[in-house]
Amino acid sequence: MKKLYLLLILSGVILAGCSKRVYYEDDIDPDYWMRTHEKGIVAYVDYFSGNYIVDTNNGYAVIEAWGSITPREYDREYGNFSNPGVQTIYNREGGYFTEGRVIDSWLTWSEAMYLLEDISE
Repeated sequence: MKKLYLLLILSGVILAGCSKRVYYEDDIDPDYWMRTHEKGIVAYVDYFSGNYIVDTNNGYAVIEAWGSITPREYDREYGNFSNPGVQTIYNREGGYFTEGRVIDSWLTWSEAMYLLEDISE
C-alpha cells in the first residue's frame, strides 16, 4: 500500500511539472499590428458576395472574404496584402480582426475589377 501511495505522489509531481506553454500571444495588440503590416483603404465592396478591393501603396489587391464581417468602403485595413493566401486583416474603423484570402495584388483598377467580377460569379 505504501508503494502505491509513493507511486501516486511521484506520478502527481511529474505530471504537475508537465504543462503546456504558450509561445505566442492569443490576444493581438492592434497598435503593434498597424505598425507592422501594410495599410490599405477599401476601395470597392461587392456586398452580394462579400469580396472587395483594397487600395494599397503597391496598387490594388482583391480580397475574398472568409470572415463573417464584410468591411465598408473607405475603411482602413491592415494586413499582408502583397502576399497571396489567407491572411488575418485588421479593420481600424470597426476595431476587429477577420480572415480574408488575398487573390492577387499589385493590380491596376481595371485588372482588380475584372478579377473581382470573375471570382464573384
